[in-house]
Amino acid sequence: MTALSKVGRGPAVVAASMMVLGFGSSLGFFPGYFVAALRDDLGISRAQVGLLVSLHFGCTGLGSIIGARITERVGTRTAVIADQLIVAVAAWTAAVLDSYAALVGAAVFAGFGYALANAATNEAVAAAVPESRRTLALSAKTSGVPMVALISATLVPWASDRWSWNLILMIAGTAAGASALISSAVIPDIRASQRGAQTGASVLPKGFWWFAVSACFVVGSGQPLFSWTVPYLDEALGTSKPVAGAISGLAAGVGAICMSLTALRADYLGRARRVPLIVGLSSVLAASNLVIMSGLSLGVAIAAIGMFVGFIAQLAAIGIMHAAVVDRAPHAVARATGVTMTGYYLGALATPVSFGALVDLLGTYTWAWLAMALCSGVGAACFARTNRVGDVQ
Repeated sequence: MTALSKVGRGPAVVAASMMVLGFGSSLGFFPGYFVAALRDDLGISRAQVGLLVSLHFGCTGLGSIIGARITERVGTRTAVIADQLIVAVAAWTAAVLDSYAALVGAAVFAGFGYALANAATNEAVAAAVPESRRTLALSAKTSGVPMVALISATLVPWASDRWSWNLILMIAGTAAGASALISSAVIPDIRASQRGAQTGASVLPKGFWWFAVSACFVVGSGQPLFSWTVPYLDEALGTSKPVAGAISGLAAGVGAICMSLTALRADYLGRARRVPLIVGLSSVLAASNLVIMSGLSLGVAIAAIGMFVGFIAQLAAIGIMHAAVVDRAPHAVARATGVTMTGYYLGALATPVSFGALVDLLGTYTWAWLAMALCSGVGAACFARTNRVGDVQ
């Protein structure tokens, strides 16, 4: 019984991986949900809050390739446990030190740790489930991020009005520590040497870097949905923070559900149709950013519709993207994930801080949402090019 033939308990591996990605990304999303508390307590600007988000995901991008190599060497289980422990320590340290510098340090360390989780969970899930259910499994795994966003967007703005942001970070760190314990019992220990023994040596297909470029634009243009919709609804459209959090959180939850439904359709269509489906979803994301922008003149209801559609389109595109990455580089999953995630998180690095800076500079959210729509359109065009990468016949 080999590690790849009997990694065991496919649904349990997917569920554990979902939890790992959700808690692993939490320090990247939380600043946007208690932005008012941070600004009042630490006296920082919107751009400085956005910088925390950008640093977290930017460090994930910078560490993705080396994180993939480390995962190949130490194995998926060790990589996942290390990431969750890093998040736990970073969250508690920032909470105790109670300073902006500590938050910056937490964002950096947790961001680099998250690079391990992405490669390790893709490798573990790809090995644990059959190809016929690959998109569904990888989409379900990735849905851990919006599910944590749903819970956080709903509870954190409310909690930040009653408790300190420090306590919220302590809770997040404790949850990550518990996730490390669960992962040690569930995540299979897949190593490059085991995979290589069964598939032979392999390299990435020519032009695979297009996946990184495409991911950069699509993920970057969707990142403000997670980081800036709550402040947008609160500051620009006049809703209360709890209502803004509820709208954003519900949109993320609906997006996560539709993510799985779209994945079922993608599995039915087969490997060759997955990339064209991503192109269409990226185009829908571009349109949704314009609808969100129009909420400034047409009202909260229209903006909310744009948010729901945007979450659905972006999350579905990301879920299918993970399956497409495995399709195009089936014998180098961790390495392909590392390359793709470099672009993925560099996009996530660029937009939160630039979005906040544009709003601070121009005094309106209009141009920031317009810029995100343009980035989504560029991402759709780049993904069309990835359809010529690798062999899926």
